[in-house]
Amino acid sequence: MTESTAILDLSAHLPVDTFKLQIRKPGTDTPLGWVIELAGPAHPQTIALNNESTREAIEKEKAIEFAQVNGRKWKTEDETVADRRRQNVTKVCRRIVGWSPNPTFKTVSPDPIAFSIESAVDLFLRPELGSFFVQVTDYLTSERAFTRPSSQT
Repeated sequence: MTESTAILDLSAHLPVDTFKLQIRKPGTDTPLGWVIELAGPAHPQTIALNNESTREAIEKEKAIEFAQVNGRKWKTEDETVADRRRQNVTKVCRRIVGWSPNPTFKTVSPDPIAFSIESAVDLFLRPELGSFFVQVTDYLTSERAFTRPSSQT
């Protein structure tokens, strides 16, 4: 006698590879026309970033353990607030795949700003662009981030 095993296909519930985030006018739900494409959890950029962060944590743990085993005090690295902020903004910007169209911020540059991680970091470090940066971080940390749209049947 054979038993029939039900097949449960959860493929439709896996996260999408990228998501195009419509940037909104601050304080409203009005799209500005600027779209930032973000790397999902299984995207190569995200995997590389996570691997790098894990390697850094392992190296730090090893260094602390080595210092303790050898009877030395662990000395933390000197880091400024600006250094830490740049590091955090860079990690978020490394999740950006690209944007379109190239935005213009007259207070930054008279020309449209083409995407690069460096240009994204430079933009999002500016306090006046904080509301746009928050939209990116809010999406990346939301429970529904990168979920596939429901099929409408």
